[in-house]
Amino acid sequence: MAQSRFVNLTSYCMVEYMAEPLGSTNYYTDDFILVENSAADIRQIFNDDSSYHTTKNIQDLTVVPIGSNTYAYLDSEKLPNYLTYDSTNLTATSITGYNVVMEKARFHFVAGFDFDQFVALILSVSHTENNGKKSLFANILLSPETIAELIIFNPKPLFISNAMYDRYIDILVPSIKNINEDYKTSAVPANTFVAAITPTLTGSLGFIYNSPIDLGLAECSKKKTIFTASTNYDSYEVSEFYTATVSQSNEFDNVGAQIGESTVGDYIEFYLTFNSGFPEELISILNRRNPSADWVIIHQLSIFEQLGSSFINTSRQVFFQEDGFDEPNIFRPVLKNANHAVSMSIDLISRLTNRQNGEQIIREASFNLISPKKYGKKLSTLPILDKPGSQTVYNKIIKNQFEATSLFIEPAPIVPQTTGGTVTPTPTTTPGTMLTYTEYVPVFFNNNNISIASTSSMVKTSDKSEEIVFGPGKLRFILSPFDNLLKFKVYTNSASSTTNSPIELDLNTTAPTYKIVFETNSGKLSIKNAGDAQLENLSTGVIAFTISRADSEIIFASKNRTIYITSVSQDGRETFMYSGEWRKPSEQEEVDLAVSTALANSTKQQNLQAILDKISSLNINTKSQLERLLANRSSSIKFTASPSIVNKFGIKDSNSLQTTTATVGTPTVTTPTVATTASQPAKTLTYTVETGDTVESIAKKYGVTVYSIRRFNNLTATDRLLPKQKLIITF
Repeated sequence: MAQSRFVNLTSYCMVEYMAEPLGSTNYYTDDFILVENSAADIRQIFNDDSSYHTTKNIQDLTVVPIGSNTYAYLDSEKLPNYLTYDSTNLTATSITGYNVVMEKARFHFVAGFDFDQFVALILSVSHTENNGKKSLFANILLSPETIAELIIFNPKPLFISNAMYDRYIDILVPSIKNINEDYKTSAVPANTFVAAITPTLTGSLGFIYNSPIDLGLAECSKKKTIFTASTNYDSYEVSEFYTATVSQSNEFDNVGAQIGESTVGDYIEFYLTFNSGFPEELISILNRRNPSADWVIIHQLSIFEQLGSSFINTSRQVFFQEDGFDEPNIFRPVLKNANHAVSMSIDLISRLTNRQNGEQIIREASFNLISPKKYGKKLSTLPILDKPGSQTVYNKIIKNQFEATSLFIEPAPIVPQTTGGTVTPTPTTTPGTMLTYTEYVPVFFNNNNISIASTSSMVKTSDKSEEIVFGPGKLRFILSPFDNLLKFKVYTNSASSTTNSPIELDLNTTAPTYKIVFETNSGKLSIKNAGDAQLENLSTGVIAFTISRADSEIIFASKNRTIYITSVSQDGRETFMYSGEWRKPSEQEEVDLAVSTALANSTKQQNLQAILDKISSLNINTKSQLERLLANRSSSIKFTASPSIVNKFGIKDSNSLQTTTATVGTPTVTTPTVATTASQPAKTLTYTVETGDTVESIAKKYGVTVYSIRRFNNLTATDRLLPKQKLIITF
């Protein structure tokens, strides 16, 4: 099992080196490329591009040193490749046919770190050959061209030294401890992998036995182009370089961490391990070695509950262990969503810490459980036949002498110096170290909440506020060039309502996934909905889309502002749901106009509906009064009435009401009836708008009113007609 060793490279990057133990069988058969670099007097190895999914340490993500603080990018899309172009200084040889034990270097980045503050970063792992020269096992370029292929978001962020690391990059490199041991003990060293990557004219060099592993991070401030007759190549200039080392082996190699469910009860046991047992002997050895040392173990437990496909961190506990090193610690988690959680996961980080100087040895472990309902808030009640009587329990509280000092020794923060009103980062230097800076980078996140439906309307969300609902094609919203969160609430018209009031659409019954599609210069860009229960509520019509900064920049370059929302069924069929347009932050006026127009349309619709409802109510009241009057008359009264006509709104049109008088002796009764002339069906046609047409010219051409055209086509006074647009003409 690999042992993790942590080391800080910079204020924003920590490396977790997962060293494979001696004798590991974690073999890989991937092919390597060895580059002899005469310009930099260094050797370098990496895999070919077919190993992207296994090692990430490939040629297309690699740079080679070509001069003082300058590196050339080995972009595989460049023909000829830079290795071929600079064959005078760079000699490439294929290394195939070896089973190589590989181990992982994981570069963690602190939450909120902005990669755009640098042109690029270069991440490296190197070892020292027996002649004292460096051999690069990895030299990875992290730039806008490669970041999408490298960065991984950690669903379970790492919390160390009061910092959260939520992104990382994994690089696999040969295990120096295992390949060097094979070279040293092999009956034929010339047939080993080390001999193949450290060749000489008379044999091979090999690596210094048990030498520390060198880790590096270079900050690049400039990107330059190397111009040639056939192809241009990219190069990067390094401004700052940071290094750190981790040992190949030490006295803590047999230290680990263990967490699991107890075999005798429903609770969790966790502890630090030493030689696969409890750490009592280790603590005793460390304290005897230095009487002034004060070793304790700090355990951090992070509980994650799986809701759907998302893991939600619902609690985090920290335990200080000062004694009882010969038995496991016990803990019972209480899940907040036990009835809905598919599974739970508990991540353990145990820190063996010397409080005297802050030295730490960190180990990790994890425990997973399917169907964790038994760890809910309520416990099942078990009936006991012989119920015990109540007992009084006295608790004695023992206060330990625990000084709340800083457990984690961190570099002192750099205080910015102010000169002439300008804040300048202050460098901190020590002899023999690189120049370092500390900067704080703000993070911005744009959030849009939008309601859409088949018609523009307003929905009352509280006693004092209403929500504007945009009809098809009417939506205009702001999209920033950074990260965006777009939340849409989808409405539909109620089939049972006579008021056309929109109701929330249950999206759980229509499709398993949804997409937002942007028109870009390179084609359509589709982004799936977030699928996060904290952002979405499909049963109430709420869907969310997260637009990354990289996607936002692609969208911003497009002249076409159209967006589509589609539903994707389980068989892959994609169905159109809605369309609208996005706008840049500088075009806020257009968004305001769209909101005002939607508000005016919905207000007009509500006013019209209110009038029709009132007319309908008056009509019902008149009919009711007539029926009561007729019931009180002993004479047989005859009256005539034409059948009612129902207009497009689904109720009787009171504008066509007339009266008919029928006389049977006395008295005279007047009854409402609908004019028979209204029973003639209305004539409609579809007109295609031509260049130069206006609503007024079309109305004059067909002898209808401007109002009727706007009414039946849902147009406002500010809407412009477009060529080939279809209009319904009713007369």
